[in-house]
Amino acid sequence: MFVRKKKSGPRTYLCIVENYREGKKVKQRTIANLGRIEHLQESGKLDALIKSFAKFSQNIAVLSAFREDNSLSCWSKEWGSFLVFRRLWENLGLTEIIKRIQKRKKVEFNLEKALFYTVLHRLTEKGSDLQASRWQKRVYDPQQSQLRYHHFIRAMEHMSEIKEEIEEELFRYERDLFSTELDLVFFDTTSLYFEGKGPEGLAYFGNSKDYRPSCKQMIIGVVMRRDGRPLCCEFWPGNMSDIESLKKVVGRIKQRFSIQQVILVCERGMVSRENIRFLEKEEFGYILGVRLRKVKRVKRDVLARSGRYREVKENLKVKEVQLGEERYIVCLNPEEEKRDKDKRKQLIMDLEEKLKVSPSRIITNRGYKKYLKIAKGAVKLNMAKIEEEARFDGKFVLTTNTELPAEEVAVTYKNLLQVEWAFRYLKDILETRPVYHHRAENTKGHIFCSYLALLLVIELRRRLKEKGEIAPWDEIIRDLRSLQAIKIKIDGKSFLLRSDFEGVAHKCFMAVGLKPPPQISQM
Repeated sequence: MFVRKKKSGPRTYLCIVENYREGKKVKQRTIANLGRIEHLQESGKLDALIKSFAKFSQNIAVLSAFREDNSLSCWSKEWGSFLVFRRLWENLGLTEIIKRIQKRKKVEFNLEKALFYTVLHRLTEKGSDLQASRWQKRVYDPQQSQLRYHHFIRAMEHMSEIKEEIEEELFRYERDLFSTELDLVFFDTTSLYFEGKGPEGLAYFGNSKDYRPSCKQMIIGVVMRRDGRPLCCEFWPGNMSDIESLKKVVGRIKQRFSIQQVILVCERGMVSRENIRFLEKEEFGYILGVRLRKVKRVKRDVLARSGRYREVKENLKVKEVQLGEERYIVCLNPEEEKRDKDKRKQLIMDLEEKLKVSPSRIITNRGYKKYLKIAKGAVKLNMAKIEEEARFDGKFVLTTNTELPAEEVAVTYKNLLQVEWAFRYLKDILETRPVYHHRAENTKGHIFCSYLALLLVIELRRRLKEKGEIAPWDEIIRDLRSLQAIKIKIDGKSFLLRSDFEGVAHKCFMAVGLKPPPQISQM
């Protein structure tokens, strides 16, 4: 049934028409003639008629609502990001885990919801706990708790106390759910700097990876599993070296997660003779990057050993070298090799030009210095050094005590990039730094919330990838935040409207197995 215009000579009438079937044919018949359309429009009867019909249709009443005698009121709040990340939060078991801990600790406010809002705030707007307490009011949550600023501060203190229990419960929950075994972990560290003095016991001057040597810092270590999911994170004083941090994390992994055999994958900064002996004593398998230029045994013996490279995949070739009981894997990236050669060739050409003009001015330049030598008062190119540098083009060397094939060792080490990617999200996209907290407990809680936010990021991106969707993170967040909940109150009745999906928002709902809310529903 529908309304249509019907012409009769020069006149146009508005009629209510319905379709009906007669045999195999569909025909139309006029149910009512409402009158000439121009008379209905001029007299205002058409508007009155539509308004009268609308009383009997809930959805049309909302969509055609207008303000009369202050009978309509409304608000709009963020909805999409809350729905998607709440579902992920529950799917990963965090709701159940934290509520169980909260019940045991007898926390009088809703700790689970406070922590969720803190994590969600990290993912969307970022900022301090004060900003998070204000921001929560702009999010639509049918079961929103009455949380104040001091609840968020206390939640950070509780978080530092229950951090390890959450990590261990998460591991057990996922192992039971997905039957996954922990056999391969990646470990790397980074630093976070403080504004001001920083918390006592954590804030120290050290080797800043943020290039902020004037600021005190702390060290964060992240352990990730083979599938790219974070396993745990550790916090240490800012003056701890990477080599020391490796020792501390190794024993704790076995103890906390009740595992028998694990292979640890670490980058070059973690390697020392002492650490290798320690890993072997603890019966840990390892795949470690080796410093090419600083380890004499590698530079002198490993790279000099002849042998044919085997192609693993595009831009990755390997060969194996055995020195006594030590096993090394030499890896070559042909594209990187060509890039290194071209870069050095251009550098030498620049040097030759500068040597003709002013040799004395380039001696102190660190980029040029290693390619120069001074002989009999003259500055010349050091050809021996240039030839030596060519040996390193496109190469990286690994050492391992595993029996994994060389090809698998190389590919596994390349996956260490997942940790570097995680740190980039942790520090830049989630804006964990700088840290303004002055107490160690609050600082640890603050960073662990960023860690849980990272866990949700990785999980959502993994599920989107399974659906064939790869989108920049800023687009994902923008599209989810654009999905709004709109409340309209008309004549004492409240209705909830959902705005339209934009970009990848609908695919995010599909990825987490979430049915989109109806466009209109009565509250």
